[in-house]
Amino acid sequence: MRLTAQEIYDKLINDDHILEIEGQIKFYLGDVNIIVKQKDVIGNIMQEWLQGWLDVRGIEYAPSENTQMPPDFFLNPDDRTKGLLEVKAFNRNGSPGFDIADFRMYASEIQEKPYMLDVDYLIFGYDMSDDGIVTIKDVWLKKVWQITRRMENYPINLQVKDGVIHKIRPGVWYSERATDYAIFESLEDFISAIEETTFKEPKLRDSMASTWLAVFQKNYKARNGVELNVPRWNDIKDKYDRVTDKKREKAMERLEIATNQKQKIEARVLRYQQEIIEARTDKQKAKAEESLKKAMDSLETALKKIADAQAEYNLYIKIE
Repeated sequence: MRLTAQEIYDKLINDDHILEIEGQIKFYLGDVNIIVKQKDVIGNIMQEWLQGWLDVRGIEYAPSENTQMPPDFFLNPDDRTKGLLEVKAFNRNGSPGFDIADFRMYASEIQEKPYMLDVDYLIFGYDMSDDGIVTIKDVWLKKVWQITRRMENYPINLQVKDGVIHKIRPGVWYSERATDYAIFESLEDFISAIEETTFKEPKLRDSMASTWLAVFQKNYKARNGVELNVPRWNDIKDKYDRVTDKKREKAMERLEIATNQKQKIEARVLRYQQEIIEARTDKQKAKAEESLKKAMDSLETALKKIADAQAEYNLYIKIE
């Protein structure tokens, strides 16, 4: 039986009810057997489990021999440019901690083999109880650009050690809570980020960065019959930067608070000015004048806060 990645996902959810079942990891050595309670081993085991599941269900596949690059399985063994399935898993109580691929290898791979962008990522979000009971909390089927994002200093989220780029890392694609950087909206934007990152990777910058996109476009069009409309990174990078959005919102909040405070102080100024006019004794007039002086000092402080808040807000206004 030959199934697509979507059909496998549907079968796991609807037929096997994977979100409702429980499991355990047991280890036997000699006459000692234990229940494994280390959560970090589940990620690797899920790939093996899925292979066993495919075998038991009679679903046709061929395993990949390249463990460094996606996919894990070819669901169409007769045409290994189609039906590409990669399996990932992570502790649902934390953020995704798995690697997607080595950046240099991946950039070279998709340039020459654009069909690698068609890989379906079957992702399990698991939990393990203190007793070692494993449950699957979520399952997703995603394309690579639907699980990746930019980061502060690079167009794509990366593992960087001592200034050297290593692995592409995922973002948090499943949370409605605002994060600092948004997940890519399209394949085109993802490719734009990949291209820009080749200029930041010394080995690629010197060897292929200047021609990377042109070669990719040629190979992509040869396979798919269309050319991707890939934007320049500088034209789209700001829409994925939620840090700036958050700072702008905070600046706007401070501006509104300062403006409201100024209006309240101005009302006090008018009141004290009126009290001076209506004072019947020197004591009443002196008291009103003292209150007016304090209010004017407060007004000056409020105006400065408004100016500072406005200047800060102006820094984060996006020019359309």
